[in-house]
Amino acid sequence: MVGTSVRLKDGRSAFVRRAVPGDAESITELVNIVGSERRWTLRERATWTLDQERATIAAADGTRSVFLVAEVDGRVAGILYLARGQWPKNEHVAELSMSCLPAARGVGLGTALLEAAVQWARSVGVRKLSLEVFSSNEPAVRLYRKLGFLEEGRLRREFEVEGKFVDGVWMARWLEADTSGND
Repeated sequence: MVGTSVRLKDGRSAFVRRAVPGDAESITELVNIVGSERRWTLRERATWTLDQERATIAAADGTRSVFLVAEVDGRVAGILYLARGQWPKNEHVAELSMSCLPAARGVGLGTALLEAAVQWARSVGVRKLSLEVFSSNEPAVRLYRKLGFLEEGRLRREFEVEGKFVDGVWMARWLEADTSGND
């Protein structure tokens, strides 16, 4: 799925590919737009310089980590970053984070990014994907559940979003059968 076009529910096409350093400005813009909504992500604005963003993209070597973008109408409309655990005991796990522009939500862009992430993870031997999401981000929780993610833990009242305390929900998806029966 990485490097391919996907038809979205609204008829538009999305192209999912690996990010390149030249995407740094578009990624920063997306982070700032999503962050300004103050309800979906922890960061409310980009905290890195363009040079730091370019370095992060360049460091995503495709083996230990990957940075994916989804373009819609010639614009970066979604991003997904995956990084494997840094130690031998957790390198079978990759943690992900994802954001989509408001105009690209609910049309299948998140699904396309997550399917590309699963493809990459399997290709490099990752066995488990994990993430944390605000309990108040019900559309994201539904999406993750739809794609086979299960809740593994909860940090009660971990975040304050729009004046209300919400839980941090840890979710994961096993990419192969395991002894706990998750997949």
